[in-house]
Amino acid sequence: MKSLILLSGGIDSAVVLGACVAGGDDCLAVGFDYGQAHAVELDAAKAVADHYRVPFERIDLPPMPKVDDVVFAGRNLVLISHAIAMAQARGIGSVAIGCNSSDWLRFPDCRPPFWRAVAQCGEAYGVKVHTPLVYMSKLDVIEYAAKLDVPLGLTWSCYAPADGEPCGECLACKTRKEALECLPA
Repeated sequence: MKSLILLSGGIDSAVVLGACVAGGDDCLAVGFDYGQAHAVELDAAKAVADHYRVPFERIDLPPMPKVDDVVFAGRNLVLISHAIAMAQARGIGSVAIGCNSSDWLRFPDCRPPFWRAVAQCGEAYGVKVHTPLVYMSKLDVIEYAAKLDVPLGLTWSCYAPADGEPCGECLACKTRKEALECLPA
């Protein structure tokens, strides 16, 4: 199957790419620059795609407005719409994105009802939308990454980098640290 993977450069999207590659999919990875302060994640996305020998395309979008310190208004809706359009135009039948249950509280566009509606929209264009991690916690995702041997060291999980380094204080840094600390040594 041909699959277009939304690859942010974070853990979740890297795991989705790893799972699709392990499943034998012919993948194309795409990353979006939407004016995020953490655009350094796109370098991580490229590194992850290179690790899996998957083509990576960077798409520059107009800056997206923020609702608060980490939520961009309508981000996943904009990104998945663009990805569905790309997939349809290129004859790619599947689009996959990494959202997990740990994101539900803060991000309304990571919840199952949102993705069910998006999947219906994708079907109108002949594109299946997959969210394989949507019912997993961040710890579940980390454990799945270990099983798939996903190169987590190549990923980026910071919303507020300082001088190219993770801040260690933002939601993404804290979530990553907590999940990684729970893995057996």
